[in-house]
Amino acid sequence: MVIGKRLQKRRKELNLSRAQLAEMVHVTASAIANYENSISYPKPDILISLILALKIDANYLFEDYLKDQMVLTTYGQELSAEEKDAITKYRELSNKGKRFVRTVIDEEYDRMQHEEWVVFPCYQPGERNGDAAFLMTPHPDVFRVRRENIVDGMEYCFQIQIDRYEPVFKKNDVIALAQQPVGENEIGIFSLNGACYIRLFYRKDGVIRLRALNVMDPDVEVHENDRFECFGKILGKVQGILDS
Repeated sequence: MVIGKRLQKRRKELNLSRAQLAEMVHVTASAIANYENSISYPKPDILISLILALKIDANYLFEDYLKDQMVLTTYGQELSAEEKDAITKYRELSNKGKRFVRTVIDEEYDRMQHEEWVVFPCYQPGERNGDAAFLMTPHPDVFRVRRENIVDGMEYCFQIQIDRYEPVFKKNDVIALAQQPVGENEIGIFSLNGACYIRLFYRKDGVIRLRALNVMDPDVEVHENDRFECFGKILGKVQGILDS
């Protein structure tokens, strides 16, 4: 449950209208609606006022975020809807049922470990340089991919760590790349004056432009004297295991 939905749930538990809550925290009713629908996020002072008005603590609002962060820290990726459903059902099984499930999982895991895996270097973004640009980390991690999941032509990988590339790529996606130039309207990782971008390459009026994968960021224009190079062409997402 996202923060906005938790705000809405608690407001309704207290039988408060949006107008009543808005008056308590000195904002408009439309602002409350935007918070609840995740259209905008309350500023820190407004957030504190909401916590006090709704008689909750910060843990209540950020419970899902904290749980997701614990999962990310432990497993390196978020749980899918299918995985969450499986865990929920597992918890409702009898002890005998749980032992049977663990036996099946252990046997399948052992079988999988004997299959052939291929190792690729996987880079991650380092320090961010503005909202969209980043510096590339010099030392890659290891990313293991089962042979049947290898993307044709892939030579190395890159892990997305922010949600700024949606809807094309999501946070924690791993993308496969080839060390080759990109063509018109293809996506790659580019270095421009030392800053890296994940963008779509195109030309307009003879000028190279890098188009963002979202609607928020403006195009980046490459000028004649800029230091510009392509690190690789993005081939798509790839499934595997990251050994950090």
